[in-house]
Amino acid sequence: MAVENLLLEIRNLWKSYDGHPAVRGMDLEVQPGEIFGLLGPNGAGKTTILKIVVGLLKMDKGVVRVDGMDIEEEQYEYKRVLGYLPESLALPEYLTVEEFLGYVARVRNVPKDVIAQKADMYLRMLDLEDRKSDLIVSLSRGMKQKLGMSAALIHDPDLLLLDEPLVGIDPSGQHTIKEGLREMVRQGRSVLVSTHMLDTAERLCDRVGIIHRGRNVVAGDIKRLRGLAETGENSTLEQVFLKLTGEEEEVVEERKRRRGLFGWFRR
Repeated sequence: MAVENLLLEIRNLWKSYDGHPAVRGMDLEVQPGEIFGLLGPNGAGKTTILKIVVGLLKMDKGVVRVDGMDIEEEQYEYKRVLGYLPESLALPEYLTVEEFLGYVARVRNVPKDVIAQKADMYLRMLDLEDRKSDLIVSLSRGMKQKLGMSAALIHDPDLLLLDEPLVGIDPSGQHTIKEGLREMVRQGRSVLVSTHMLDTAERLCDRVGIIHRGRNVVAGDIKRLRGLAETGENSTLEQVFLKLTGEEEEVVEERKRRRGLFGWFRR
């Protein structure tokens, strides 16, 4: 049974690649008006989960609902409320910045009379206004990331899915994006951020879910996670993460190993 008022609901999600499980019994909930951080090391299953939600991968088993819509029963309708920024962007480099945003806006059924206005708004917000007539191929990686963010936002999605969204973006751009995401949630919309940048998640997210090797570890705000990890009220999210995923001892051993290597080099 669907839970009312959830923008994203995932139940018992499974996905394998060539017999190797990437996601194993995943549960996740994103409520209206929050930034939810999906945290885990590389290979934990974060990107797989996002790709299943947006329809780029088929799940093996489970239920995924977006704004109450089952994504397998309503395969097209639910995507109207989604915005998505993948970790690896593949933009049409032969288009100009302005042409690309106009194309995305039309595909997303943005009313024709506001397309130019909305495109200009996001280009100004992300400091791309002076580049709107430039070909995408001429943009830096950080600028392409900003353009991808503009495209994900152009149709005012209720649920925005972001996969490592701040990689390659300068500090000023990061600040602007964070403020834009906070404004989204103030309007009752929601953001799901997949990242392994724990310091960013700690400052940005209202709640986080920690996954490890495709499984749920825990979800909640940082205060709850500190209590579960018994790491103390002043502990960082990194300390909590290492404790809850059982990687703390591995990190200590790795540091000892590195000190041993550095000692060998100093001889």
